[in-house]
Amino acid sequence: MLTNSLEILKALQYSNGLFAAARKDVKTGYNRAWIRDNVYSVLGFEAVGNFEEVKKTLHALLDILKKHEYKIDWMIKQPLPKHSYRYIHARYDPITNEEIHEQWGNKQNDSIGALLFKIGDLERRGINIIRDEDKNIIQKLVDYLQAIEYWHDKDNGMWEENEEVHASSIGACVAGLKKIKDIVNVPQELIEKGEEALNNLLPRESLTKEVDLALFVFDLSI
Repeated sequence: MLTNSLEILKALQYSNGLFAAARKDVKTGYNRAWIRDNVYSVLGFEAVGNFEEVKKTLHALLDILKKHEYKIDWMIKQPLPKHSYRYIHARYDPITNEEIHEQWGNKQNDSIGALLFKIGDLERRGINIIRDEDKNIIQKLVDYLQAIEYWHDKDNGMWEENEEVHASSIGACVAGLKKIKDIVNVPQELIEKGEEALNNLLPRESLTKEVDLALFVFDLSI
């Protein structure tokens, strides 16, 4: 079963390391690459100790973000107004690394938190993910979360639904910031604001959802 699962994952992977959300030949748009889905996809290769594949995918995600660094800079310098098109997009063309501009629930703060979490987690375990040219963009992801005030920012969440404050998005950001804080500058206040927001919102996922499958578990104590 493990071998079959890895074969399925490999069939979804493009040569640059990015994973499609579905078969690469589908016409539904799910042949594209989502930031969050790619972070989760590498967990399978991490589980079997294939860290070369893990690095390849995480590097590809960081390369996408560097390509759109101007947009991150814009949000950091001028957070308002919070139009959805100004956010880091959730999905990209896996060949050109271009944003997909059609209307979508692109405000997915959890994806940035998840990416920071996995990079920080692997680095803490001695698995070097960060290249010399990556540290600057990782710092900007932290600054971006601060600029959008993630702890009360209304996003579409991991299910890409209506914009509201999601505990799962805040939790992912808090966990990511905690994991990466020894690598780049993370103000302690930035973590504390997220923890306070979670304390006020949990155990609900949001104001409209009492519970939700999006409330996956991050170890916020680390």
